[in-house]
Amino acid sequence: MDTRTDPRLAAPRAVDLRRGRILDVEILVSVTYDFLISLHVALASAEHDYADYDVGREWIESARKRCDEANPEALTLLGRYLGDGRSGSLHATLISLVWRCPEPREPLEFLAWLREFPSAKLTEVLLDQEGLGPDWAELLAATLEELAASTARGTAYKRLLARYPEDMRPTVASVLDNLEGTRDALLAALRVWYDAVFADEQERILPMLRQEADALERRRAEMPPDAFIEQSMRGVQWQSAAGLRRIVFSPSYFCRPAVLYHVWHGTLTFCAPLVHASPDARRGDPRAPDEETLRFFLALGDPSRLRILRLLAERQMYLTELADRMDLTKATTKHHMVKLRDAGLVTLYDRDRMTFYELRPDVARHARQLLSNYLGQPGE
Repeated sequence: MDTRTDPRLAAPRAVDLRRGRILDVEILVSVTYDFLISLHVALASAEHDYADYDVGREWIESARKRCDEANPEALTLLGRYLGDGRSGSLHATLISLVWRCPEPREPLEFLAWLREFPSAKLTEVLLDQEGLGPDWAELLAATLEELAASTARGTAYKRLLARYPEDMRPTVASVLDNLEGTRDALLAALRVWYDAVFADEQERILPMLRQEADALERRRAEMPPDAFIEQSMRGVQWQSAAGLRRIVFSPSYFCRPAVLYHVWHGTLTFCAPLVHASPDARRGDPRAPDEETLRFFLALGDPSRLRILRLLAERQMYLTELADRMDLTKATTKHHMVKLRDAGLVTLYDRDRMTFYELRPDVARHARQLLSNYLGQPGE
C-alpha cells in the first residue's frame, strides 16, 4: 500500500507573514530555450509522453531526418540523457541553466559555456530525476567526493545507484564514471542538432519571442505581482518551495500547447507557449472566432475530454486515476489533459513533485461568455 500523504489532503502550511518574501520575476527572451525545447519535442515518444505538439508531426519527422543525416548517432545519445521514452533513458533538462549563462545566451555561446560548467553541477543537472528522495543532493555530493578520492565504487556510490530504477542504473553509472566523456559527447550531439535543425529556425522565431515578452512586460506593469504570476502560469498551480527566490518566464514557440518548467537551486524556469504572437485564427475574417474561443471549444469537441471533465466535476484526480477510470494509457490521458489545461478548462496542481488536476470552477460561465461574445450578444 502507498503510505505517502496525499498532497491534496495535507494540512495547510504555516506561513509567517512577518517574513514574507517577494519573488524576483524575470522575463527572459532567448532562442536557446527553444533550441533545447525543440529537441525535447523531437524526442517525445507517443508511447511514453505527450507527443502531439502544435508544431506538428511533419516538422518533427523532418527535423529528426535532418539530424540523422548529419549524424545517425546524435539523437540516440541525446535521447539517452534527455529522455526519449526508451528503457534506461534519463529525463534531464538543461533549461534551468540558460538564465545563468552570460549574455548573449545564444545557443552556440551556451554550448561553449557548458564546456566550462563545473563538473559537479553538471552531474547534478543530468542525474536529477523525480522520486529520488529529499537527501538525494547530499548523497550525490558524497558520491562525487568518494569518486574523487578513489577509483573504487564505495558505499555512497552504491546507495546512490539504488535510488534509480534498475533500467536507469547503467546510464547513471556511465555519467558518474566518465563525466567529461559524457559532457563531450552531449555537447557534440547538441551541436549536431543546432547545425542540422535549429540554425534555420532561430531567426524566424526570435521576433515572435520578443513580441510575446513585450506583451508579458505590459501585463506585469498593469497587475499586482501575485496576479501576474498566477496568470502567467497558464493553468498551473505550483507549490512555492521554501528556498524559491526567482521565477524566470520565457516564451517558447515549440512547446505549445504544453508548458515546461523546472526548479533548480532556488529558481523556477517556466517556459510557456506564445499567445500574443500566435497567428490569429480570424486571418482577416471578422466572423471567424478568435484563438481563445476556438481553442476552448475545440478542446470540448472530443468525447473523451468531456468524460474527463465529468469525472473532475466529482473531485480532483491524479493522471493515473483518470487513466484508470477512462481505460486509457497515461500518454493518451496526458494528451487530453494538456489540451484541457491549454484551453483553460482544468488546473494542474504541482505539490511535492506530485501532480493532480481540478476542474476550473468557472468553466460553464466562461463557455457562455465566450459564445455570447462571439455571437455578438454579450451579457445575455
